[in-house]
Amino acid sequence: MLKRNPHFPKASIYGLIGGIPETFGGRTSVCLQRANAIAELDERHVEILTLSPKNGVDTQALTERLREEGRIGNRVAIRNVWADLRHADAHDLLQIAGNNSQSITVDPTQLPAYDGSPEILEVDSAGKTIRADRFREDGTRYNSYRPGDLDTKKSSVLFDLRGRPIAQWAEQYELYFAWMDWLIGTEPAIIINDGPPLARYLHKYQRANVVLVQTIHSKHSADPTKRTHRLGWTYTPALKNVDRFDHLAVLTESQRSDLSDLNYVMDNASVLPNMTTAEPIKRIKPRKPGAGVMLARTTFLKRIDHAITAVHKAQQTGVDATFDIYGVADEAQESLEALIAEIGVGDTIRLRGFDPRAKSKFEESSFTLLTSEYEGQPLVLLESMAVGCIPIAYDIKYGPADIITHGVNGFLVSPGDVDAMAKCIGDLHSMAEPELLQIRKAAIKRAQDFSPEKITRMWGRMLNQAVDNKVPPRQVEGKAQLVDLVVDGNEMQLTVKITGDAAKNPTWSLLTWTERNGKRFGRLPAHGEEVEGQFMITASALADDFASIDRGFVDLWIDLRTDGQPCRLRIKGAQALEPTKFAWAELYSTKFGSLSIRYDSPHLESATESPQVN
Repeated sequence: MLKRNPHFPKASIYGLIGGIPETFGGRTSVCLQRANAIAELDERHVEILTLSPKNGVDTQALTERLREEGRIGNRVAIRNVWADLRHADAHDLLQIAGNNSQSITVDPTQLPAYDGSPEILEVDSAGKTIRADRFREDGTRYNSYRPGDLDTKKSSVLFDLRGRPIAQWAEQYELYFAWMDWLIGTEPAIIINDGPPLARYLHKYQRANVVLVQTIHSKHSADPTKRTHRLGWTYTPALKNVDRFDHLAVLTESQRSDLSDLNYVMDNASVLPNMTTAEPIKRIKPRKPGAGVMLARTTFLKRIDHAITAVHKAQQTGVDATFDIYGVADEAQESLEALIAEIGVGDTIRLRGFDPRAKSKFEESSFTLLTSEYEGQPLVLLESMAVGCIPIAYDIKYGPADIITHGVNGFLVSPGDVDAMAKCIGDLHSMAEPELLQIRKAAIKRAQDFSPEKITRMWGRMLNQAVDNKVPPRQVEGKAQLVDLVVDGNEMQLTVKITGDAAKNPTWSLLTWTERNGKRFGRLPAHGEEVEGQFMITASALADDFASIDRGFVDLWIDLRTDGQPCRLRIKGAQALEPTKFAWAELYSTKFGSLSIRYDSPHLESATESPQVN
C-alpha cells in the first residue's frame, strides 16, 4: 500500500479515454495504472470516463473485470457516457439537456423502431455510419445521432424516459460536454486525456473550474529521425490545439526538447514518465542466460521480425537461445509465422499470443528485446528491468536512452542493426554469472526510479501547479495586420501589427501555418516588441519549413498568449499583395485579404481556390 500524499489538488480527478476493449495495449494500460496510483496514493476515488458505446452496456461488469485482473483497485471505477444516458432518471436527463437552445428537428416517427438491441446502426455501402439509435432496456430511445452528409445536417438528440426528444446538439461532442457538465458540476476538476483523437474537440471544453491535461504516449513526428514539421496524424489534433490545454504531459525529456525546438510547445509541457507497478524483486531467480522474451502486439511497427532474426543469428554462433513472443495477433502475425517456418526455428522461437499474465514471464527470462520503429516510452522495458530481465533495445525515439545506461543496466543498439543485437545476445550468453547478476541488480535499481509512488508524486506536483495557474477562459479579441513582406527566393520575412486585447503584453508569439484542407501545420519563431506605441511581430520562414506540403493552400496565422489566454489570429491586410513567387509556391492574398501560400501542381492546374472563411 502506498503512503498517503496530502499534496494532491482538492479537485475531482478523471481519466478520459475513448474506450477499453477486451484486449488493449500500452496507452490504456498507462491510463488505468495512473488512475489507480493516484487513487491509492491520495486515498481518493478516481473515475475513468469512456465514450465508446461498447463500454456503455455494463460498466459495472467492466469495472469488476479490470479489478479481478489487477488492473485497477476498489477506488477506481469506469464510467461511460452512454451507460449514464441509458440509466439516467428524468431529473438527470433534464439537467443534461440544460438550457440547450437549438431547435429540435428530428421526427421520432421517422426513426428505426426498437428491435431488442441496445443500438441500431445504419451504414452506407462503404460501411460508414449514417445513423445510430440507442435504446434503454424498456425499448425507449434515449439518443439518435446522425453524422450528417450533403443532404442532412449533423445532429445528436437526447430523449426523455417516454422517448420524446428534449435536446439537440449539432455535434456529438457537444452532447459529451453536456454530460461532463452534469457529472462535474461547478466543483474543481481535472481531466487527463489519454485518447489522442479526442483532442480534436476536447480542447473546446473550456470551463473555469476544469483543468485539461493532454498526454502524449508516442512519437509526434511522421519521421522521428528527422527534424521536420510533418507531424504524425495521431497527435496532430493535440499539438495543433496545444495552447487550449492547461498542460501537456510527455514521457521523456528528449521528446519535450524536440517539441520545444519545433515550437509545438511553449511553457505548458512537463515530463511525466510511465510508471511500473511491478514489485522489485529482492531475490533474483536463477535463469538460463539464453532465455529471451518479448511482449508486443504483432504489428509491423514493432519490427518483431528483427528480433526473431537477431535471436536466430545468435543461435547460429552457438548461443543456446530460446525466445517467446507474447502479444495480441495483429497485421504482421502471418508474416512472422512464415519467417519462423522459413528459418526453421519453430521449436525455439514461438509466438505465444495474448496472455494477461505475460508480464510474469520477465521473472523467468534472461533478456528482452525492443525493436520498434518508434515508441513514446516503452513500458515493457521498465517491467522487464524491475525483475532483472536485461533489456536489449534499439536506440530509437523515444524512451530507451532515457531509461537504459548502455552496459550498466541494459544495452542500446543502433536502430535496425540486427547483427549488433545478435552480438549483444551472444555477449550476455558468454558473461560470467556474477557479471550478469550485477547488470540485473542495476536494472532493478533503475526501474525503482519509475515506481508508482515516485511518478504519481510528480503528477501531484504538476497538477497542483496546473490548478494554481488556471486562468478562467475568455475570448481574446485582436487583429493581426500585415505591415511588410519581403521575399528573397526561398525565404520570406514579414512584419505584422497586433491590435486589440491581443496586443497587451503577450508573453510569447509565433508564426503558425495550417494546411487549409488537410491536417498539417507548423509553428515558427517570431519576435514581438513595442514599437512607437504599437505591438509589432517580425518573423521569417524558409521554403523548407513547408516541405511537407506539395499541393493545395496554406494559411498563415499569428499565435500569442496574452494575460494567460491563447489567441490565434489570421494575418490580414494582404489585399495589395500581388501574387509573389516563393520557391516552388506562391504567396497571395485571399479574397478576404488574408495572407496565404498556394502550391501549384498538376493536380491544381485547372482548380480554383478552395473555399475559406477568413
